[in-house]
Amino acid sequence: MEAAAILIAPHGTSGELRALVDRLLSVGIQVTIVDELSTAAEIYANHADPPCVLIDLGEVEREAGDQDDNLSDNHLATKSLRRVQASIPLAQPVPILAHGTPSLILACIRGGAGDVIDLRLEGTGSARAVVERVCRVQRERTTAAGLIGVQRQMIEDLLKDLIKTERRSIDVEEQLAAHARVSGEAAAVAESRGPSVLLVEHDRAVADELADRLEAEGVATFAYVTGEEAVREASTLSQTTGLDLALVAAQLPGIDGLETVRRLRERIAALPAFLMTSVLDADLAASAADLGVVGFVQKPLADLDEVVVRLAQLARESLERAREQAYVQRIKERHERVLERYRSLPREP
Repeated sequence: MEAAAILIAPHGTSGELRALVDRLLSVGIQVTIVDELSTAAEIYANHADPPCVLIDLGEVEREAGDQDDNLSDNHLATKSLRRVQASIPLAQPVPILAHGTPSLILACIRGGAGDVIDLRLEGTGSARAVVERVCRVQRERTTAAGLIGVQRQMIEDLLKDLIKTERRSIDVEEQLAAHARVSGEAAAVAESRGPSVLLVEHDRAVADELADRLEAEGVATFAYVTGEEAVREASTLSQTTGLDLALVAAQLPGIDGLETVRRLRERIAALPAFLMTSVLDADLAASAADLGVVGFVQKPLADLDEVVVRLAQLARESLERAREQAYVQRIKERHERVLERYRSLPREP
């Protein structure tokens, strides 16, 4: 395929830059001139063969030159290149320089440029060679990325099929174990349950109303008015009935909400926790994020119905994730047993 280029020139083309475009056109390089990166990204995505992305850094040079600051010059050039790479990940942009100093050229290469075109030095042949080489490299990168994507999808599909097969196998085994009595061994099948929430709120009236609403949504709710009491009971609840979500008031008598969450997560590491608070400042948000708090509920509860529906949904999603993890863990254990049996087989001398 013939090489092509997109020239990002926010201030238009004139003088030496216009001459470069004309010279490229004269040797069969189709050049599309745009003034915005978003337009270049759209053209690149719709192009059958990845075109070379040229960037006019003349304005960057002028801005930095006015300050007589090489570091500023290099920084602006690198920033421009990174913007292009963020919008067009597989591209190797080629900056066009009017006064390319060695330090600026080095900064461009380090910033991810596929090459550099210096308007003072590049002849028609060398400019064409740069465009064609970068197009070839981008074509190879795009092909490789496509193959990797296909392979990744194949692996994901294979794993999904494997998990489905293992699930069916586990389900059949559980059904057989539930009815089997010949061996005299009882089947250890986990009892299915609904979602559950641990609620810590010092205002008993608010706690009771929230608990009643959640129970009406089919969510088992265990309400406590102090963090100490909730932490004391959490391990037992997790082992007996299961816990899928914690909703903790930030302000509590005794240990506060943050300390309550910290102690809860020491006992149940994967427990999603929400904080209820009337004042959410930056320090509280930062401390909560460090503890793994996944969200906040604003007090007073203006729309209680909406809060309850959302919490019930999150509890169900957490329960489903726990079931998925349990399935995966059981599959891993089964695979480990198969590998152990394989390793124990005698090897040929």
